[in-house]
Amino acid sequence: MKLHLSILGLVAVGTVAMADVPMTFEELDRNADGYISAEEAAARPDLAKKWDKADTDGDGRLTIGEYQAWAGKGRMSPPEETETPEPGAAPYR
Repeated sequence: MKLHLSILGLVAVGTVAMADVPMTFEELDRNADGYISAEEAAARPDLAKKWDKADTDGDGRLTIGEYQAWAGKGRMSPPEETETPEPGAAPYR
């Protein structure tokens, strides 16, 4: 029972810590200049660790496009759009 409560406590602590990490571009861009600097990125450890990959043009700051591209890495892309006929419509040939 003690082990079970210890694991539960660790999970709860991890959840609280993640809630404090800024996630959106606007939250990270503390000075609202439209870019995320390396110093601002330090608030999000996973971004700071991968800074060189996120800063694709190497100018020392992230644009919203660079941030969105980095944040979307590894996510599934939406399926290709397909033509869906209306119910009762004749099939395509």
